[in-house]
Amino acid sequence: MTKEHIAYLNYKISEEDDQQAFEQLYRHYYSGLLSYAMTFLENRELAEEVVEDVFVKIWTNRKTLTTISRFSYYLYTATKHTSLNYHSKRKKIATDSIDPADNEIFLDYNDPEISVIRKENISAIENAINTLPEKCRLIFRLIKDDGLKYKEVAQLLGLSQKTIEAHMSLAYSRILTSLQENLPEYALNRSSRAGNY
Repeated sequence: MTKEHIAYLNYKISEEDDQQAFEQLYRHYYSGLLSYAMTFLENRELAEEVVEDVFVKIWTNRKTLTTISRFSYYLYTATKHTSLNYHSKRKKIATDSIDPADNEIFLDYNDPEISVIRKENISAIENAINTLPEKCRLIFRLIKDDGLKYKEVAQLLGLSQKTIEAHMSLAYSRILTSLQENLPEYALNRSSRAGNY
């Protein structure tokens, strides 16, 4: 989903109370926000509550949506703060308790590093992405799916920009290796291009 389309949906939600536009945003961001919330909570049910809470607040305050310039960054920041609040409350409850409780994608095909990948290979790309280590996969999706910058992802996850770059390098390497192994035609095409240099 492009930034322009997200801005359009935000306008429809803010100015026209468009529930269908809201549902589109919800479906687009849900899985990414859920994965991000789980990095703080390590509990799927709580993470789901966090994401639901974030979207309820988005709808409640929808008249201000058009004033948000970096919507993806805003959503992930809101999810982080909400997750930390949930975690803090849960930790307090556990401390007071005798028996504490136990603790998906649209790729940018204009990206020069993966522009050679044809759209009919989306399934193979998704499979490759899903084999990435959890944090690496999250970083890749934040940057490629949600359009966040390396610096923004570093701030969200509390990591250095160099670490984000290393994770992205690993992601690209593993995805390309997987494609070469599972799509002989893709490997052959890369080999042919290399021979022309």
